[in-house]
Amino acid sequence: MDRRDAIKRVMLMVGGTIASTDVLKAWGNLTIENPHFRITALQEALIAEIAETIIPTTDTPGAKAAGVAPFIVKMLADCYEKSVSEGFFKDLAQFEADTKAKFNKSFIDCTSEERTEMLKKAAATAVIEREKYAKQKQSYGSVSTLPQAQPFFFVMKEMTATGYFTSEIGCTKALRYEQVPGRYDGDVPYKKGDKAWAN
Repeated sequence: MDRRDAIKRVMLMVGGTIASTDVLKAWGNLTIENPHFRITALQEALIAEIAETIIPTTDTPGAKAAGVAPFIVKMLADCYEKSVSEGFFKDLAQFEADTKAKFNKSFIDCTSEERTEMLKKAAATAVIEREKYAKQKQSYGSVSTLPQAQPFFFVMKEMTATGYFTSEIGCTKALRYEQVPGRYDGDVPYKKGDKAWAN
C-alpha cells in the first residue's frame, strides 16, 4: 500500500473524530493542565517514534515534523478518561518490553523493518482483543458488566492519525487546504491521485 492509499484509509477511520472539540482545544494549547499527569522522557520518546513509524516522513513530512507526540500526550493527559490513559501507558510499557525481548533493544533503537514488525504484531493482538470482547459481549448479552476494550495499537493509531491530519502540516502538506474557501462548487473536477481536501 502506498502513502496515498494509507492516507485515504486513515481519513476514513478518523472521520468521526476529526472535528472534535477536544482535538481543536489540544492543538490550541499543548500545555498539560492535569496536575496529576506524569510522563517520562522515555515514554514521550516512544510515543514519538511509534507515531513516526505509523506516519513516516516520505515526500511529505511525517508525524514527528507535525508535532504529533506532544498532541498525543496532551490528549492522554487532559482529554481521555483516566482509565484509558493508564491502560495506554501500561500497554506502552509492555510493548517496549516485548520489543526488547524480541530484538534485545528499545523500540527507539530498532530499524525501520524491526519497528514495522513490532507494530504488525501489536495490530494483530489488537484485532484478537477486539474479537474476544465481541464474543464476551454476545455471551453475556449485556455490555454493562464488561469494560469496553481499548487495545493499545488502536488507541495509538487513532491518536496519531487524528493528530497528524488536524495539524498544520497534515492539513497543508498531506491534504489540500484552502484558507479562505471561495464560492460553493458541488461539481469539482477530480483527477486520479489528487489529495483529499482538509477543509
